[in-house]
Formats: sequence, structure tokens, C-alpha cells
Amino acid sequence: MRDVRGWGGAVLFLVACLGVGPAAAQSNPTPQSPVNLQELQNELQRQQARIAELERLLKEQAQLLHWLLERLPSPEPRATLPAGHAPNQDSTPARELERVSGELEALAERGKELSEKVSRLEKNDQEINKAIGEKSKGLGNFSLSGDVRLRYEPFFQGGGFATRHRERARARLNFTGNLTDEIVGGISVATGSLDDVNSPNQTLTGFFTRKTVGFDRYYLTYKPNWFAPLSLTGGKTAYLWYRTPLTFDSDINPEGFSETLNFNFQGPVLKNITLVGFQLPFNEASGSYDSAILGGQVQTRLKFSERVGLRLYAAGVNINRADPIAVSVADGTLRPSLPNTNAFRTDSLGAVVGYESKFLYVDLIAAVDFTLKPRWPVSLLFNAVNNARAAGRERTGYWAEAVFGRLSEAKDMQFGYTFIRIERDAVIGAFNESDLRAATNVKNHRLNFAYQAFKNVSLLYTLWVGRLANPQDTATQVPPNFRPACSTAPFTGCRDPYLKRMQFDVVYKF
Repeated sequence: MRDVRGWGGAVLFLVACLGVGPAAAQSNPTPQSPVNLQELQNELQRQQARIAELERLLKEQAQLLHWLLERLPSPEPRATLPAGHAPNQDSTPARELERVSGELEALAERGKELSEKVSRLEKNDQEINKAIGEKSKGLGNFSLSGDVRLRYEPFFQGGGFATRHRERARARLNFTGNLTDEIVGGISVATGSLDDVNSPNQTLTGFFTRKTVGFDRYYLTYKPNWFAPLSLTGGKTAYLWYRTPLTFDSDINPEGFSETLNFNFQGPVLKNITLVGFQLPFNEASGSYDSAILGGQVQTRLKFSERVGLRLYAAGVNINRADPIAVSVADGTLRPSLPNTNAFRTDSLGAVVGYESKFLYVDLIAAVDFTLKPRWPVSLLFNAVNNARAAGRERTGYWAEAVFGRLSEAKDMQFGYTFIRIERDAVIGAFNESDLRAATNVKNHRLNFAYQAFKNVSLLYTLWVGRLANPQDTATQVPPNFRPACSTAPFTGCRDPYLKRMQFDVVYKF
């Protein structure tokens, strides 16, 4: 059970809404203190460790007592002494008997104290177990998790664009659990603008008005006991296939259905093969054709030694009838974090009617994992995507990434570098990484450093440095001082100065 500090009210509210536990049956439930199961479990472990240590000491004392008893001198008949004579107190047997008797008395007293401590600890152990049972009764098989992120983010570019500073925050709350031994479900809520699909961030502005919170995930997963490799998922959920932000931003939770077949192997090299299929409708239109993402992926995992492994992924992703995305971006119904840089089609009046290209991704990923030491793993990843249905030659994207270190325990550190190159119509710009200089037609570098300050608190720094690859293709995104040169041929002096975007983050997870 995860630690749920400070979210007790949220837990009770969610439990009551779902009708789980005794709180759902009461019209006026009694207020309760925040549930802190992790601390109770930690205290229970400490108590059990102390009990084990005291029992060990008692066993040692019993062995010492047995050894002392064996050393006691055998009783001898008392000799009749002449009148007026007392026994010799300095005789060796008398002194030995007195010393051993003293040790026995001390041991008996210490053993009594240890027994009383063990008794008290066992009683505390029972009380902690009872408290844990009472605390978890309302949650049953469900658990709570989430995170809060605070960010300071400055932008520097020049060319007529003013330096920008903004503060942002993100909060997410996840409620998941086993409904049966075959069905897993979950509900998540997150901050963020409801018309921005790829960012849960909230800018600290708006004169202290309340921030928007929406349902980020809600799903059910069926894993049948009769066929362990199979997994079926429906709802709004995390990605069921492996991808990088080159094609889809990490903060998007697609909705629809997916099917997974997962096979593990015991061979010396091949460890796993997984097949994934997914059907993700994104626009239902009465009287017209619906739109959906249809795709599949083959995943493999190889292990060459205890330190070196290789992961390979090959996916086909068909974004069927993508034009409604272009229309929604143009009319403001859908507001991605970055302005559009794909090529649009327009009618005779200049209204956007769709994209110039269609979109079918051939998405290939290779990742090498190498462990120098447990705290210093190395991961090298390369992702290439090609839009097989692009109208022109601007159809390819690349994502190359190197990561050194981990963030698992306190004082862990991680370093990373990424190079990104995305041609204009390689991917749909409304859905991919939202922190780039531009969604497409871009060259970008990313440097990042992270430090696990405490068990649940991370400090992160990220530097994004990017520019438009061909500024004349998306002249409206060029800084004002260079925009005229990028709007008319021969484009002499057309350039896009590097945009430097820094992010300072504090992340708390629970």
C-alpha cells in the first residue's frame, strides 16, 4: 500500500464515490485522520526487528546460565568444627559459589527485563497490525498514488521576442486496484487545460482563479487466468505500446482499446516477444466517417550478458482520417502547446479543411542497456519514424538519446542528452513533444540532470536548445526581426535564432 500522506480526504471522497468500503454505506461518515499505512508498516517492521534481537539475547543468556550452572562446585558434607571456630570465608569453593550466585542473580534480573520488553513489543506489534487492518479496510484492494511538480521556466531567444519567465505546476492523483483476480481498473485526475491534449501543466496566472482538473485516465484491464499471455484493455489509459515523444507526447493518455500477447523465454539470449494491437478512436462524426488511430507493434528483449541487454520495437501507426485534427487546431477547438507547423490544405476562402499529407508512421526503436554498476546504468536509444503517406519529401524524424544513472533511491543522480530532428510532415504536430522549439520542422537539443534528494523528492534541470530547420516553411513562427526575410524569396538573411528554454523542477511523488 502506498503512502497517502495528506490525501486522506481525497481517499475518503473517492472511496465514497465508488461505493467501496464502509464509508459508502454511511450517510454522515465520521471524520477520520489521514491514512498513513506506510509509516505504520515501517514501524511494524522496526518492532519485529527489535523483538528478534531481544529473543536472540535471551537465547544467549540462557546458554550462559547453563554454562555457569555446570561450573558450580558439587556440594560437600559439612565438617564438624571445634567450638569457637567459624568457617573459612576465604576458601576457594566459597568465593566461587558467591561469585556465581551473584552472576545468576544479575542474569535472572536481566532476563526478566528482556522478557517484559518482548511482551510489550509483541503487544505493540498486535496493535500496529490491528491499526493497519482498520486503515486499509476502506480501501480494500485499491491503492493511491500521485505526484506534484513545481516548475520555473525561462525562455531566451531574441530577434524581437522578449525574454519570458513563467512558473507552472502540475498535480496528478491515481486510484487503482484489482477488481477481481482477473480485472484491474483505475481512475486518475490531473491538472491542465482541457483543450490542450499534451500538457497537464498549469501556469501560475489568472489572478488566483481556481485551476482546471479533469479525468486523465479511466480504464479496465482483463488478464484471463486461462491464458496468461493475453491482456485486454479498454478506456482512457497510458500507452500500451512503446514509443518516444518523437511521435506522441508522454503526457497524452490515448483512449480506445488494445490487445497484448506477452511471451517470456528462458533461452540464453531471447527473453521476451510481445505483440500489441490498438484501436484508438479520436473523432466520432454523425453522418460522416469517424477518425481513429489503428496500429500494432512487435517488441523483443534480448540479453547478451548480466550487464548488456538490447530492446527492439517495430510499429505501424495509421492515423486514419486525420483532417478533423487540422480543422480543430485552426478554429481553436484544440489548442496544442505549440503552434501548428504541419502543412494545411485550405478551400477557396482560405479556411483550413485538412492536412496536405496523410499520416502512416513506420516507427522503429532500438535501445541498448548497459549496467556499469547498480547505481550507474547506461541506456542508449535511437528512434526513427517515417511518414509513409507524406505528400512531399519532408517525412522523416529522428530521436537519439543517451541516459546515464538512475532515480531509484535517495542521492541517486541521472544525466542525459537528446538530439531531435523532425521534418515538417513526419508526424502530426498536435500530438508529439510539447517542449520543443516547434512541433515539426525543427532541430533540437536537450540536456538534463536529475538528483533524488529524498526518497520521494527529485530535483531536475532541463535545457532545451532548438531552432526551425527551414524557417521559410513556417515563417509565422520566426522572430519579428527576421520574419520579413523569411516571407519572400530568395529568403536572403532568413534565419531562426536558437530558442533556449530552461526548466527547474521539484517533484514530489507519493
